[in-house]
Amino acid sequence: MSEQPEAALTVAAVARRLGVAPATLRTWDRRYGLGPSEHLAGSHRRYSPEDLARLLTMRRLTLDGVAPSEAARAALNAGRASAAPSEAEVLDAYADAEMPADPDALVAAARHGDNAAVRWMLSRVHPRDTLEWHAALVRPAMAALVAEPVVERAGESACHRLEASAYAELRSRTAALAARSTDDASTDPIALVAPMAAASDLEAHVLAGALTAMGVFTAVLVGGRPEDCAERVVRSGAQALVVHAGHQDPPDAVELVRLLAGRAGDLMVFWHREGRAPVPHGLDVHRVRSLAGACHEVAAVLA
Repeated sequence: MSEQPEAALTVAAVARRLGVAPATLRTWDRRYGLGPSEHLAGSHRRYSPEDLARLLTMRRLTLDGVAPSEAARAALNAGRASAAPSEAEVLDAYADAEMPADPDALVAAARHGDNAAVRWMLSRVHPRDTLEWHAALVRPAMAALVAEPVVERAGESACHRLEASAYAELRSRTAALAARSTDDASTDPIALVAPMAAASDLEAHVLAGALTAMGVFTAVLVGGRPEDCAERVVRSGAQALVVHAGHQDPPDAVELVRLLAGRAGDLMVFWHREGRAPVPHGLDVHRVRSLAGACHEVAAVLA
């Protein structure tokens, strides 16, 4: 049996290299003829070095804002006139590239169980702006996954797969910042985020990561009864608490703020509630309506 050429790659492998979902590659094949040309007995078609050269051109042009049809035409013409790049050039071409947010491609990768493509896209979109990464990519993709009914096998969940990958990417983005913070005299957070009731824990972690990147070491407080949470906040010595209330005013969140009144010294409490509903009566808090608003207001006080 002849050995498979080293540079011939599967759809999944090429998708990881270029930072697109396998579904995107299949679309480019069907619409523009940018598909794999290697035919191996008993195996799926694979991408040759020439195929990769064309896809490399296609990806570069679409990242620059060229319409896909025009980018495909240029890629096909360039492929006929130029030599194929080396495998190392293909693997490294987008090592530092920032991808535009493509929630539909992320949804497709999550539903196909392509964890590598999911992680690749999560790592390449807004790598230096966690809030924009969440707003432009993660949040709309999560919303799309729950908007359309699908049938999934036991233990398989595209929504949970994407959420787990988002947490993993968020850990990667904040790992260096957390490591540097251990050089300080104290590793206690100066701000806390508390997701309450139906509020998203992931959004609370996004906010904590964004604040940490802005120089405000922030942690997330999860679980427990309001009185236990209040005690933990007081013992932490945090200077600010963001109560992440989601779309409603959870009774536990209201109770937490009332328990903290007069107990936490100069603690500043920010009430993050989406929409235009007023702050619950009797709460002495600073009202914020978005993650970005919460981030910038807390940073303005503590950074």
